[in-house]
Amino acid sequence: MGLLKRKDRAQKPRKVALCLGGGGARGFAHIGAIKAFEECGIKFDLCAGTSAGSLAGAFYCSGMSAEEMIAYSHEIDPKDLKAGMSSLMSLFPSDPLSIGEIFTKRMGNMHIEDMLCPFYCVAVDIVSGKEYIFDKGSVGEAISASCAVPLVFRPVVIGDRHLVDGGVLNNIPASVCRMFGADYVVTVDVNPTRGGGTKELGLLDVIKATFNIMSAHTSVEGLRMSDVIVAPMLGEFSAAKKDGYEKMIELGYNAAMEKAEQIKALFDPKL
Repeated sequence: MGLLKRKDRAQKPRKVALCLGGGGARGFAHIGAIKAFEECGIKFDLCAGTSAGSLAGAFYCSGMSAEEMIAYSHEIDPKDLKAGMSSLMSLFPSDPLSIGEIFTKRMGNMHIEDMLCPFYCVAVDIVSGKEYIFDKGSVGEAISASCAVPLVFRPVVIGDRHLVDGGVLNNIPASVCRMFGADYVVTVDVNPTRGGGTKELGLLDVIKATFNIMSAHTSVEGLRMSDVIVAPMLGEFSAAKKDGYEKMIELGYNAAMEKAEQIKALFDPKL
């Protein structure tokens, strides 16, 4: 009986998750990675995303193809991505719902429970100070909350929760993939050069460096829990500007192609 049980376990299909990390406008590289996965016939069993990763993950789980994402990326208004950090100096931060509308303008008012692939979106409740995981409800609202960078965007208020960018606590949500049953996790990290400080003393420079350092700290555990990491080198691009988005897509594609065979092996129950 014991041998049969071991054999059954060995033949059980593996559940492999896609984890998409935060990184602002560098999230365009997620699209390139998804294009590579599609071309290689790699289909993930679930997906978790934080911040920019939540937007790309939502499109992926809705059934939108990578080519459709690329075509749509040309239409995205840079203002919706909050080019620059000028609102850090404003008493009236921007409305984060504009980011969620990037999804709803293309896909309509979809709900998470209606998506083709299980999708989990990470935000942080600043009332409780804890991570909040969207596994149901409005996709656009979930994306808006996950992308609501503190000081740049106002928190998204849902009931008694005040939700901000998931990267505050969990920038690489591999732990969420594990929580929802993943045996293996493939992470696309679009901000591998995070953590840089600054010698400047200006307010904006200090705040930017603070966010960089915080992002590095909140990514360590997620990277540790990942089995394969796709990490395109995007240091030359700004996380706050759309400039160079086509090159970012290309770099994401190339980085994912380099790891394609490793990823395919995760699905093979005989290995």
